[in-house]
Amino acid sequence: MSRYLYGASVQGIQEFIFKTNQLQEIVGASEIVKSLEVEFENISGYQKGDKNILLNAAGNVKAIFEDEQKVQNVVKKFPKKIMQKAYGITISQAVVKMEGKFSEQKEAINEQKEAINELEKRLKIQRNKPSIPLDLSINIMELAPKTARPLFKQNKKQKSDVATTQKRDAYAKWFRAERKKNKKFVNLKELSQLSNSKSKLAVIHADGNGLGQLIPKLSNISEFSVNLDNATKDAYREAKKIVQDNKIRKIILDGDDMTVICDASYALEFTKVFLEKFEELTEKYTNHKLTACAGIAYCNEKYPFHYAVSLAEALCSATKKHAKAIDKDLAPSSLMFHNIQSSNFQSWEKFIEDELTITNDKEEIRCDFGPYYLNQNGEPQIANFLNTVEAYRCEGSPISRLREWIGELGKSQTYSDNLLKRINKMASQNSKWNSCAMKLNLSQLYSGLTNDKLDCPKDKEKDCHGIEKPLQKTPIYDVLQILSVTEAK
Repeated sequence: MSRYLYGASVQGIQEFIFKTNQLQEIVGASEIVKSLEVEFENISGYQKGDKNILLNAAGNVKAIFEDEQKVQNVVKKFPKKIMQKAYGITISQAVVKMEGKFSEQKEAINEQKEAINELEKRLKIQRNKPSIPLDLSINIMELAPKTARPLFKQNKKQKSDVATTQKRDAYAKWFRAERKKNKKFVNLKELSQLSNSKSKLAVIHADGNGLGQLIPKLSNISEFSVNLDNATKDAYREAKKIVQDNKIRKIILDGDDMTVICDASYALEFTKVFLEKFEELTEKYTNHKLTACAGIAYCNEKYPFHYAVSLAEALCSATKKHAKAIDKDLAPSSLMFHNIQSSNFQSWEKFIEDELTITNDKEEIRCDFGPYYLNQNGEPQIANFLNTVEAYRCEGSPISRLREWIGELGKSQTYSDNLLKRINKMASQNSKWNSCAMKLNLSQLYSGLTNDKLDCPKDKEKDCHGIEKPLQKTPIYDVLQILSVTEAK
């Protein structure tokens, strides 16, 4: 009997969620996306945890059907339901007809892998085909001022399109449910209500490593997917305990993906705990110790939010690339961060070129000292970086003079070295500042760093001739970033 491997991939989720700076619309959009999983279960007739559902999370679906009529029904109805429920997103579908046995037995693993690879190829083809949006406008239509989409609903306070109305309705439903569980749950509608006293927010994006290589080798993908989802959610719940109440909102939390918004003061420590718990709980729940990489974008509460999300994703990709160079099979858990100070965002590489590269009369120094690793010998570790930040936060710290040193570093290497000597001499005479302890902190952060030498060779890159050369980097800029966006606890 023939079996059918069905796959669906939802496009436009990120844009659908993050195209606005209104927190209630972001959360509402997230709830709509989360409900797409239930819609597939309703149409397919499968329940959560069914062995025939291989994957149903984060807008990606893979399932096995034994009845041709059932798979045809899903192909016909699922896209319509999704696009009507969330105006602005589209869906791609593909089906692979399986000939022969497609089971959970070990001898079927190669067949399963081939089927999934073929399905991915077909989905990629479908994703490249343009689709017509449901809220297509013509010139005679009135448009919603904020989105320039056809007007759907208006009252005395605002005019909104279909997607905005759907998001606000979903938020209201979600809030009522949360209030039933906790009568003290606060109704937060603006991003400013999540920011700290410095008006700073953090967008955190984390993603698991090596799933693409692992999943085709599994004998029971359905069970693994459910357990992975549970591990990610529990890791978030454990990490959330360190954050002050109502200072964090989860936006995407499915499969091995996590995107949250939180008070900037908690972001780095929250991410560290999440990565620790992700490793611990994935091993406990799935019997496979998995790792994850994360990117943190710090921004002002009024900064265009979709740029911050794009940067967080770019930072996550950059740390994955660095981590895979260490271990291509299982990249170690790590993170990178950046505080957005410019008015726009083009790419992470552009930030490195424009803001994070200092060139003086003798050498070039890079200020992107990360990634910072959870536990990787020979690399800067998150815990040690946090210790260094807190040490520089202490009374009597020369951190204000080190800002001046960073500025002089771009003018003259000799003058900046002399300035650093004067800074250290003055700091050593300050009874409130422990220079020896700071020297120990720096050496623990990375070999070669001392009070007298705040930059060192770290990482390599290829020049125009393809020859690798060491990069001179300093962590001081990263320390200054964290101190500027966070509050002392």
